[in-house]
Amino acid sequence: MLTEIGWWWRNALTWSLPAWKRTVSLEAVRESLTAPARARLAELEKRFDFAAWEPCCGLQDWSESLTVLDLLVSHMPHGLPGGRALDVGAKNGCALPGLATYWPAGCDAVELDAHRRYAWGSTRRVYGERMAAAFASCRFISGDVRELGGPYALVTWFLPFLSQAPLDAWGLPGRYLAPDALLEHVTSMVAPSGALLVVNQGEREAALQAQAFATLGLEAQALGAMRSPLSPFQRERFGFLWRAPSLRTEMPP
Repeated sequence: MLTEIGWWWRNALTWSLPAWKRTVSLEAVRESLTAPARARLAELEKRFDFAAWEPCCGLQDWSESLTVLDLLVSHMPHGLPGGRALDVGAKNGCALPGLATYWPAGCDAVELDAHRRYAWGSTRRVYGERMAAAFASCRFISGDVRELGGPYALVTWFLPFLSQAPLDAWGLPGRYLAPDALLEHVTSMVAPSGALLVVNQGEREAALQAQAFATLGLEAQALGAMRSPLSPFQRERFGFLWRAPSLRTEMPP
C-alpha cells in the first residue's frame, strides 16, 4: 500500500526544477580512462562524431553511452531495416547519446519511472528531455512502454525487471512485474527483420530472461557476457539478441 501511495504522489507531482549537470569534454573523458578503454575510444572515434555529446553529457553519461555504443557496434547484425530505434527503461536518458549516435535515423527513449526526483528537485524526465533535445529526431517519453506502438527497427532493453526485488528497491508497484507480457509487447513493436537487444545483470537474471523468451516461443541468440573496456559496471552482464521475422512475399499463382 505504501508503495502504491508513493507511486501515486510521484506521478501526480510532476513539476521539476531544470536539469543541471556538470558536463565534461571528450578530452577529460579520455584522461579518466584506462589504457584499454582509451584504445577502444580511439577506434570508435574513427567511425563516430562525438561533438554533440560534450554540451549535454556528464562523466557518467559519457561512460554509459560509450558502453552502449561499443556493445551495439560489437553485437548488432547487418541488414536491419530503416526506421527509428527505441530504448526501453531509459532512466534519465544517460545512454541516449550512444543509441542516437549508432542510429542517426532517430530514436525514442521511454521510462516508466520518469518522474523520480533527485534530492535537488529535478526529475529524470527533465534530464532525459534535455538529452533528447541534443540529438536530431530523438524523443524522451515518460510512461509505460505498453502505451507505445512502433514499429522500431532496433530496440535496446537494458536490465528489464524479471523478479520482485528490483521493483522493491526502486519503489515500484508489484503490478509492473510482468516480464512475459512486457517481452511479448516489446517484441511486437520490432519491425520485420529488426532486432531486439536485451541485456541482463548477473547469471540469475539471464536465466530468467532465457526462460521468458522460451515461454513465448521466441528463439533468441544468447550473446554471453557483454564486456567492454569502457564499461563502468562491476557486475557481469549478459545479452540476448532476437530478430523479428522478415515479411514473406507471396508469389502469384
